[in-house]
Amino acid sequence: MAPSDSASADDGATSRNLRARMILYHFPTSAFARRVRLTLALKGLAAELRDARADDRHLQELRRLNPFHTVPVLVDGERVVCDSVAICDYLDRKAPAPPLWPEGVAGAEAFEIATATSNVVHILADLGVRYAPLHGDANYPAVREALVGRVQRGLDHLASLVEARAGASPYLVGGAWSGADIALYTTVAWLEGLGPRSATYPPAKRVVDLGWTLPPSLSTWAAPHRNRPDVRALD
Repeated sequence: MAPSDSASADDGATSRNLRARMILYHFPTSAFARRVRLTLALKGLAAELRDARADDRHLQELRRLNPFHTVPVLVDGERVVCDSVAICDYLDRKAPAPPLWPEGVAGAEAFEIATATSNVVHILADLGVRYAPLHGDANYPAVREALVGRVQRGLDHLASLVEARAGASPYLVGGAWSGADIALYTTVAWLEGLGPRSATYPPAKRVVDLGWTLPPSLSTWAAPHRNRPDVRALD
C-alpha cells in the first residue's frame, strides 16, 4: 500500500471512530434537539440518540454534562457541546459540506430567521413550563400578555417572509435546505404537535392555552418538507 493510501485509510478510520463516539442527549419532541438531528442528517453524520426523558440514567448524565440542565447535549469523543446553536455550529465546522448556512448576506438572513424561531420556542416554553408556578401571581397576566404578543409578532413576521417567497422556491434562503429551513420546520412541527400532546402532557396544554395563533402560511410551507427522509426519521 502506498503511503498516501495508508494515510487516507487512517483518516477514514479516525473519522468513523469519531462518528461512532458521538452521542446526542435529547428529548424526541424538543424543537432544538430536532434541529441538531436534522443538522446531523444534512452533514451525513451519525450519533447515538439517548432519550433523557425516557431513561433517568441519561437525564442524570445530561445534567452532569450541562450546567444548564437543558437538551440537547452532544458528546463527540472528549468534547461536550451544549445548546443547539453551539452544537449546530460545531457540526458545521466539523463537516463543512454541505454548508448549514448560505454564503454571504444570505447566510445572515438565514441565521436571523433561525433566531426568530428560537425566540418563539423559548418564550412559549418558559410561559408554559418554567413559569407555571407563577401563574397565580397578580402580575402574571400582564407579563403573559406582553410575552405572547412578542410570540405572535414573531410568528406573523416569519409568515410574511414565507409568503413573500411563495412560488419562488420551497426553501427560505439560498435555494437549498439550510439552517433557516431546519429551524422553521422544527418550530412549526413543535407548535402543531402541542395540540395532540396537550391531552396527556399538561405543559403542552398550558402552552396551547396561552392564546397565540400559528399562521396558516407557515403550516402550508412546512407541509411538503414532511416527506423528506431526514424529517420522517425524526418520528
